[in-house]
Amino acid sequence: MNPLLTQPLAAIREAFRTGETSPLDVLDATLEHVAATDPVINALAYVDEPGARAAAQAATDRLISGRSRGDLDGIPVTIKDSVHAIGMPWRHGVAANANLPMSTVDAPPAARLKEAGAVIVGKTTMPDMGMMAAGVSSLYGITRNPWDLSRNTGGSSAGAGASLASGIGFGSVGSDIAGSVRLPAGHCGLVALKPTQGRIPHTAPSTMRSAGPMARSIGDLIDLYRVISRPDPRDTWSLPPEDTAGIHAALDPAGLRIGVMLDMGYGTTISDEVLRVVHSAAAELMAAGALVTTMPPIFREDPYPALDRLFQVRARTEWESIPEDRRSQVLPAVADWASEAANHSAAQFSRDTEAVMRSQEIVRARTSEFDFVISPVIPTVGFAADEVGLDPVQPLGHCSFTAWFNQTAQPASALCFGFSEHMPVGIQVAGPRFADQAVLRLTKWLEGAREIEMNWPTAVAADKIGALG
Repeated sequence: MNPLLTQPLAAIREAFRTGETSPLDVLDATLEHVAATDPVINALAYVDEPGARAAAQAATDRLISGRSRGDLDGIPVTIKDSVHAIGMPWRHGVAANANLPMSTVDAPPAARLKEAGAVIVGKTTMPDMGMMAAGVSSLYGITRNPWDLSRNTGGSSAGAGASLASGIGFGSVGSDIAGSVRLPAGHCGLVALKPTQGRIPHTAPSTMRSAGPMARSIGDLIDLYRVISRPDPRDTWSLPPEDTAGIHAALDPAGLRIGVMLDMGYGTTISDEVLRVVHSAAAELMAAGALVTTMPPIFREDPYPALDRLFQVRARTEWESIPEDRRSQVLPAVADWASEAANHSAAQFSRDTEAVMRSQEIVRARTSEFDFVISPVIPTVGFAADEVGLDPVQPLGHCSFTAWFNQTAQPASALCFGFSEHMPVGIQVAGPRFADQAVLRLTKWLEGAREIEMNWPTAVAADKIGALG
C-alpha cells in the first residue's frame, strides 16, 4: 500500500503543495488499495470511479493554477449509503431497495464536500435501515473489522469504520441515531463526532439523527467537521455559521470538571478491559489538573424499553414503506424486532415519547454538573462479525452509553484510547449542547495523551476469511 494513504491530511496537503504528489496520484493509490482490500472487508457499497476521477482532475487543475478550495480539496473521502449524492445509489442497507433509481440530489454533507473540492470515492455499507449497531446487512452481507476479520465493525456506519481503519479514504461522513458513528469508531480505532443536532445539517431533518464525521485522527476529523458543519437551509435545525479559528488547539484540562460515567443504571456491565481503558483516560486528565469524579448510576429504573419501542416504530414505518412483495427481503433481525410496533397504539407512542423525554432530562441534568463527561463507547470489547449486537432481541440495546446523547442533543466524540490484546477500545467524550468545538479540542488533548501507537491494519488477506469457516 502507498504509505501516503495513512498520512495525516496536513502531510497530504504539503505533498500537494510541493508537487510530490497530486490528487490524481492519491486517487489512483486509493483505488488500487480499494481493489486489494475491499473484497476482504466488504466496506464499500458503491465505488464511483468516473466521478472521483473527474473531481480529482479538477482539484489537480485548481492546485496547479493556485485556486485551491481549502483543506479538503483533492482529498479522497467516502459517504455512508444513507447520504444522498447525485448519480450514486441510496439503498439504506436493504436488499429490497437494490433497484431504486440513482439519487438526483446531494444531501447537505455531500453538497458541502463537493463545494470544498473533496473527492468522493464512493459510499460505505450499513445495516438495514440503520437500525442495528452492527455490520450486517440484507443487501451487503457482513462488513468485517480489518483489525480482526472475525470481529464486528459496529454500526450503523459500518463500512465507514472498516474502510478508514484499513486505509481507504481520509475521512467519511456517517450518520448517528443511537451511536452510529461513535460505535464503529470504538470498534475500529477511529475518531468520530455526533454533533449537537443541527450543527452538521442533514436531511431529512431530525432531532434524533445527525450526520457525523469519522477519521483516523482528530486533526483530520476537525478538517472534515469544518466543511460539513456549514449551514444548509434544507435542515430545519441547521445552526448559524460558527467561528472555527481556534478549533485545532488542544484544550488544556486543568481545572475542568470531568465526570466519569461508568454505570447507566441498566444494560450490560462494563468489562474489565473497557473499564481499564476508561480509567486510564481519567488518570491522564487528573494528572493534568482536571477535577475528576466518578458519577453514580444515571438511572434508578430501566429507561430503555420506551426508547426501544420508539426505535421499533421508526423501523416498522420504513418496513411498511417497502412494497409488500419485497418486505421479506429485510434482514429478519430488524424486521422481526420491529414487528412488535404493529401492535403499538398512537397513545402508546405518545406515552413512550414522553417517557424518553423524561429520561433525556435526567441525562442532561446529571451531566450538566460537569464540564465534560467521559465514558465507554460500548461496554465490551466488541462481538463477532456475524452477530447483530450483544442481545439479538434488541439490536440497539448495547448502545446505552451513546444513545442518550442523541436524545439530549449533546455533542459526543469517540476516540481510541487503548487496546485489549489486538482490538481497539474507545472512550466517549460528551459536553453541553453547542460545545462541539470544546469536545473536539478536549478529544485532541486526549489523543495527545494516550500511550498507544495506531498501527493501522492496512494489509488484510482474503485467505483469512476462509479460515473463519
